[in-house]
Amino acid sequence: MPRNQKDLALLLIAMGLLVAGVTFWFRSSKPKPPITLRMTAGDGSGLRHRLASEFALEASKSGIQIDIQPTEGSEAALEKLANGEFDIALVQGGLTSNPDSPIRQISALHIEPLHLLVNSELQHTISENGISSLAGRRINLGAIGSGTHSLATAVLQFAGLKADGGKGSASYLPNSLNYAELLKADFVDLPDAVFTVSTLPSPIADFLTDKHDFRLVAIPFGEALSLEAFSELGTSPAVGSVDKRHVYSTTIPAYTYRVEPASPLEPLSTIGTRLLLVANKRVSGDHVKRLLESLYSSNFIQVERPGIEAALLNLPSEFPLHSGAELYRQRNNPIIAGDAIDYLEKVLAIAATVAGGTFFLVQWYMRSSRRRREASFASYMERVIQIENESMQNELAAQLDLATLIRLQRELAVLKSDAVSKFAAGKLEGEGLIHGFLALVNDARNQLTRLILHQRENIEQLAATQNHTVDEVWLEQAQSTSTNSSPNA
Repeated sequence: MPRNQKDLALLLIAMGLLVAGVTFWFRSSKPKPPITLRMTAGDGSGLRHRLASEFALEASKSGIQIDIQPTEGSEAALEKLANGEFDIALVQGGLTSNPDSPIRQISALHIEPLHLLVNSELQHTISENGISSLAGRRINLGAIGSGTHSLATAVLQFAGLKADGGKGSASYLPNSLNYAELLKADFVDLPDAVFTVSTLPSPIADFLTDKHDFRLVAIPFGEALSLEAFSELGTSPAVGSVDKRHVYSTTIPAYTYRVEPASPLEPLSTIGTRLLLVANKRVSGDHVKRLLESLYSSNFIQVERPGIEAALLNLPSEFPLHSGAELYRQRNNPIIAGDAIDYLEKVLAIAATVAGGTFFLVQWYMRSSRRRREASFASYMERVIQIENESMQNELAAQLDLATLIRLQRELAVLKSDAVSKFAAGKLEGEGLIHGFLALVNDARNQLTRLILHQRENIEQLAATQNHTVDEVWLEQAQSTSTNSSPNA
């Protein structure tokens, strides 16, 4: 391939690689498209709904728009989520569901304690005789369709109480006022006891403690309740019932709801379930992954003390894990995987493409520069060859032209001096070329010198026959021939 075509090919390759690298970089760094998700977090008056609102605010900073709508509670939220009415939900853990349900777990979060609040008259009785003292009392279990209702029912059953609407020694009167109704009710309309599952501090517990002097009482049999899971192995729990494998013993810190008088006076034993972020399986894995990136990189995770950590993703899941959660969990493994490898591949691909393009561009520039410098050298060598040709023509002529030989010798000296000066200054390039040029100049100079010396011998013989001095004849021939010679002959 001719040199000019090689240079053009190098330039085209360099420009192509650079354009590809820049295009790849802009495509990989451009903002991700916005996402819109429908979400529920249960009762609109609960703290879980407020947490969802805070989460939506943080997610919006990452281009994820979340539309939050209230529902009666976690059971209702799970049902609507399974039916496709919502994309994601914050729900109470520990609730069973249909094995074929399309619900997938994104992440487990903190434990939400179960609060049992009773009016001040009942506190001492329950503290002395246990929860069974609630027999015959009006008990609020939370709205039907809420996770609180299911968990409170399981607790009362474990304590030997059942709900049949009568006033028997082992029964209680269920009450299903929702959060908003409890907050509006007068004291005489309130039940004797209220259950609520909530992140701390619970708005309902805070209101009842402060406004109506309700007291928190312990639920001390959390470990024993969770052990019932072994006796239920091999059975198919009813949908909406409590999965006791996911019920945990926990405490409500002292002074959570009041300092004077303290409420509670000391850390209070109770049970709790984990708050879960779940999604319908039709939500794409990429959307869930971005949701988790927003969750674990925002201030939302510091709402709970201690703060929520990504290690929660490694807990046994209560629902099948969403594929997007699996992708996010892999990127947080100690071994570089998933997104880390993808990112590394992108960086290497971009770097290699840009480096390749830069290399070819530099090579093209260097070759072009060398060609220009070599072209200048070539012009010097061509002129030396012309001098050799003129010298040969002079030698083959009938008589040597002394003036022409002298002119060629002077021109050769000027060419050599000019070329060596430019080579030393870096204006001409090529070690091999300078050596070849000097060799060519020496050959031409030797040829001219030989011809000039031969003509001097002829002049000496001519001077002897004409009774002139050699200098006179030399000067005469040099002047006479130079006037008849072309400078470029």
